[in-house]
Amino acid sequence: QSAIVIGADGSDRPNGADDLYCDRLGRVRIRFHWQERGDASCRVRVAQRAAGGGMGSQFLPRIGQEVLVQFLENDIDRPIIVGALYNGRGEGGTTPTPGGQRNASDDLDCFKSASDHAPSAQGNLAGGNSPAWHGASSDSAGHRNPAAQWGVRSKEFGGSGYNQLLFDDTDGQGRVQLRSTHAASELNLGHLIHSADNYRGSFRGLGAELRTDAYGAVRAGAGLLVSSYAINHSSAARDPAGENAAGIGVLQQAVRMAETFTAAAVTHQTVALAGQLGAAKAGASVLDEKAAPLKAMLTALSGMVGKESLDAAMADAGARTTSAGEGKLPHPVDPVIAIAAKDGFGANAGQSLQLANGETVTLMSGMDTQFVSGGQMRVHTGQAIGVLGGAVKAGEGGLGLQLIAAKDDIDVQAQGDELKVQARDEVNMISANAHIDWAAAKKISLSTAGGANITIEGGNITVQCPGKIKVHAGKKSFLPPQQLSYKLPILPQSVCVECLAKRALQRSAFINKGA
Repeated sequence: QSAIVIGADGSDRPNGADDLYCDRLGRVRIRFHWQERGDASCRVRVAQRAAGGGMGSQFLPRIGQEVLVQFLENDIDRPIIVGALYNGRGEGGTTPTPGGQRNASDDLDCFKSASDHAPSAQGNLAGGNSPAWHGASSDSAGHRNPAAQWGVRSKEFGGSGYNQLLFDDTDGQGRVQLRSTHAASELNLGHLIHSADNYRGSFRGLGAELRTDAYGAVRAGAGLLVSSYAINHSSAARDPAGENAAGIGVLQQAVRMAETFTAAAVTHQTVALAGQLGAAKAGASVLDEKAAPLKAMLTALSGMVGKESLDAAMADAGARTTSAGEGKLPHPVDPVIAIAAKDGFGANAGQSLQLANGETVTLMSGMDTQFVSGGQMRVHTGQAIGVLGGAVKAGEGGLGLQLIAAKDDIDVQAQGDELKVQARDEVNMISANAHIDWAAAKKISLSTAGGANITIEGGNITVQCPGKIKVHAGKKSFLPPQQLSYKLPILPQSVCVECLAKRALQRSAFINKGA
């Protein structure tokens, strides 16, 4: 027989959010169709697809649902619910046929108003419950769903929200959707389309989509690989989940490039790459005490573990095994995050973008690297800054390093030691519209390899040379002594907040401290 699930007051309509009425054993109360309104059965157990201690499935019928009831050993005092039934009359579809006679044609117009974001014809013209998915409107002008959608949908207590697992078996367009209307959180797999209840809408994409309007997190305690390199995944051939040969190949190129440019830095006497040599300790890193950061990352991603059992794989990962062989499969040996992009990788932020780490940052490219800022660009380090240009060949126009300020000053200071400007060939210093000042607290010396020298020291000027001194002038004057007072800048021994504020305000290379 069939019956209707009722609430505590005997009503077959839920009261607000009280959609479910059961005891701690999951038993519900029902009223058979032959019973008077207000009458009710004893509490009735509900059969489940699977049931066990702390396991199984549970679907409890809610108030107002029609259920199918059987009786154990045909004893009317031992009813048990074995299923639930849809009932009522929907808004469209096949019209009633009393006595087998059709009195009216099927009403399909109500299905036409559905769209990607608005369902139609999902209600009931008479009391009852209609299914979320059906095949009553398979034509292209309607819901375009020949009963290909099916699944499981729950309903929010007292509201219209729901959670669902939807399967779509449309030929050539299979998809799966795991969805919660709360914060529009869902996972879509396969042929992605817009859908509104039973309506199959327009095409959205192909593949996988994980989205939510609220917070999201992805965590993997043993490492994470994000890659746009395709691998074999068919019945004929299926690559391991940790396959990252292409990404490892790019990292190997980066390691070789770091070796080349570290050697160039040593040759040209500038700062070498810490990612290649080691940051806090030579040949060591936080990831691997026996390898510098770049090589340590390469080792972490190049792991090869046994595939016979989980214990064998865990042992190989702990030993940082990287040797390939029969019975081995690729898997990271450290909990690292690897992002490998076949064509391009973009990281964009509408406001700020922060990159922070505890050891080294190594940015490398096989061709060009650009840094562009619409405002100011600052490079701050606790130790040295090394800039090496032309390590392989001169750039465009024969340039090795070019530093240009289109407006305002260029300020170069050595606040704690020497400032050296050296060149194999000429050094040209030109002021196009003003003058060049040379000032020193003690001495200025101009010398050549031939032995000539002009020294300005204290109040004296000394000119000396092993050859001739030639003076060409229309007039020669030797006047009494004069003295010019030249105020030298005060370089900070520590951070001077007052000086920083004045420099920012005056936009000047030097400021007078305390003035």
